[in-house]
Amino acid sequence: MPVSLCMIVKDEAFFLRDCLSAAAPHVDELVVVDTGSSDNSRTIASDFTDRVFDYTWHDDYAAARNYSLAQARNDWILVLDADEFITPTDFSALHQVIARTDLDGFFLQQYNYNNDQTAYGWQAAQDLELSRGFSGYTVNPILRLFRNRPDIRYAGSIHETVDASIDEHRQGTLHIPIHHYIDANPARPRSARSLRYLALMERELATQPSGRLYSIAATSAMYHAGDFSRARDYFVRAAEMGYRPGHSLEGAAEACYRAQDFGAASDLYQRAEATGHRTPAMCLNRANLAVKAGDHAGAATLLQECLDLGGLSAEINAVIRRNIESLQAR
Repeated sequence: MPVSLCMIVKDEAFFLRDCLSAAAPHVDELVVVDTGSSDNSRTIASDFTDRVFDYTWHDDYAAARNYSLAQARNDWILVLDADEFITPTDFSALHQVIARTDLDGFFLQQYNYNNDQTAYGWQAAQDLELSRGFSGYTVNPILRLFRNRPDIRYAGSIHETVDASIDEHRQGTLHIPIHHYIDANPARPRSARSLRYLALMERELATQPSGRLYSIAATSAMYHAGDFSRARDYFVRAAEMGYRPGHSLEGAAEACYRAQDFGAASDLYQRAEATGHRTPAMCLNRANLAVKAGDHAGAATLLQECLDLGGLSAEINAVIRRNIESLQAR
């Protein structure tokens, strides 16, 4: 089945050539929509395709995405950003799936490469060449492959999604990675972008409350704005709206932990655990809280649970094992 790759770009010259050269042999059409680049992104795109379009940006990612989809001429659409990459082997697997499926859209696995070993769901990278030197990644399932139909369109001015326009029973999941190098361009640090996105998210949340968007905004507030109180409130709101309650409550607990409000952190961790939610990072922070409370046996148990759940990086796991031995010896 023929596939159109649809992209929106702005000042993406750092990555764009790599992305397009990797994708071009494996798709039937490249559609690149430039939303106002001041670098040579448009020239780079024109080296690969004559399907380059200009779009006037007005703070609405979904509108720009949907403009790109409207230009596609093939049966299936794959959406990538300029700092993303799919290997030739995985492109082959992707084509095999869509050749025989009756589903309308698929989640792929976005590998967000970074060096933050304490990040939720962080995994150590096995291929440092593919990770471009980053020590690990987190995984974000994201619907990026779908049929080219006018009723399948993005929604949301920021952190836009296409999921809602495809019936859930018509969606599938593929274990095909999209390798995402969000932190690799030194000229565009993630912190600056996240603060800009946070302002857009808060504007949308004022009129269209969304648990998912509250959770994303909370993450930006905590890790990039350093506003732990706002992060806690947004995570709690996400949980109240039913968005991944355990995960959201863990986020609220971590915000309190970082603000050194240890009593509130402990209460929120217990609420997260009551939902059946448990992660290595959560066990590690709870172990530190147990140490502060003088509960050395409880701390050792929590550290062991951290390891049993898969632990964090090899480095951190080695420290955890030493700490377990020290706590058990007391």
